[in-house]
Amino acid sequence: MPRLPSSTAFRFAAFYSLAFTVLILALGTAMYWAIRQELRYELEQRVVTERGAILREADNLGAGGLEKIIAERVRQERGDMRYAVLDATGRLQAGRKVTAIPPPGWSNMWFVKDGGMLDDTRAFASRTVGGGTLIVGADPEAIEELDGRIIPLFAIAFSLIAAIGVIGTFLLSGALGRRLGAINRTADAIIGGDLAQRMPLSGTGDEFDRLSETLNQMLDRIAGLLDNLRQVSGDIAHDLRTPLARLRQKLDIALASNADAPALRTAMQQAIEQTEDMLDLFAAILSISEVEAGGVVVRMTRLDLSALMTDLADSYLPSAEDSGRQLLRSIAPDVEIDGNRELIAQLVVNLLDNALRHTPPGTAIGIALAAGEEGVQLVVSDRGPGIPEADRERVFARFARLESSRTTPGHGLGLSLVAAIARAHGGTVRLDDNYPGVTALVSLPRRSR
Repeated sequence: MPRLPSSTAFRFAAFYSLAFTVLILALGTAMYWAIRQELRYELEQRVVTERGAILREADNLGAGGLEKIIAERVRQERGDMRYAVLDATGRLQAGRKVTAIPPPGWSNMWFVKDGGMLDDTRAFASRTVGGGTLIVGADPEAIEELDGRIIPLFAIAFSLIAAIGVIGTFLLSGALGRRLGAINRTADAIIGGDLAQRMPLSGTGDEFDRLSETLNQMLDRIAGLLDNLRQVSGDIAHDLRTPLARLRQKLDIALASNADAPALRTAMQQAIEQTEDMLDLFAAILSISEVEAGGVVVRMTRLDLSALMTDLADSYLPSAEDSGRQLLRSIAPDVEIDGNRELIAQLVVNLLDNALRHTPPGTAIGIALAAGEEGVQLVVSDRGPGIPEADRERVFARFARLESSRTTPGHGLGLSLVAAIARAHGGTVRLDDNYPGVTALVSLPRRSR
């Protein structure tokens, strides 16, 4: 398990906990400041209102009226309001004593109580007609109570949130660490050679489960490719061993015998034919690999598929008739696709070769082409023995054969190349039952307009 400070999960959890705590702190500070400002505004509004009333009443009373009004208000003890009138020299004329003469405008100042105690006040000072100072203020007790109650509560709440954040950081990083640790251990096991291991799933369907499912699908794909590689390697070895052994045997016999020149020439000719057969095998494997990997430049052009299939049907008609089979055609005219002529021709040739090779004489073989809204359908069918339903997907794999002895001609690559060409053109291929026989259905997209 990695040390927590170096753990990405821990750093993420710590970052978000810290960000959340700072956000709460900022929101709390903003709310506190807004409430405090609102209370101060309300206090100042009361002071302004009271000062205006005092000045209006003083105007009505004339000279000395301001001092009388202030004295009366002090005597009445009007709530938390405080008053003072000073002459031009700063001497108190009416109201309560102050510790200092405030400048005109708003200020925080101290009034002196009867017992000599000081009373802090939020006050507004203004000049009088005679050059003196009128001071009207109010006790900021509500603001002080806010400071005395909210700040401690806010500090406690912030501490709790910070503590929860720290605990949450450790819990979250621990949970993430366990999930990542399980994936890491599985990856280590796979790296160590245990390819059967798969990423664990919690069953919650969360991001980790989706990631694990994707990785498991990738591992399944890799395992399938490795199995296919092993199978292909074995099949290649099997398909090459027999002709190579036969080739060597014939060459040994020819070399050991006292055969004349024509006999040696015949032996060499047979050796060349077997060599060409092996070269054809490698050429077929290379073609499939290049088409599947995109190594071949699949130059897509406007292709008159109707004309191509008609030409192929015409070229295969003599060989079909010579072998005692019927070649029936149903080719719709003017069907065009975006495709590669050589590859599509190879696709049709492979299907026709299979039909001719795996059906008995007298069998009817059909070649058809149709176009619809959903695309183009190319069909090669026969009335032969057919392919069992369980094997119809398997025969598209490389070197796949229906008979396990692998003694019939061919290498089991024809349908694999058909499937690769169909995929390269954005199409699909499948085999269906023809009751009896088999139907190879190739679906290709229509030509784009």
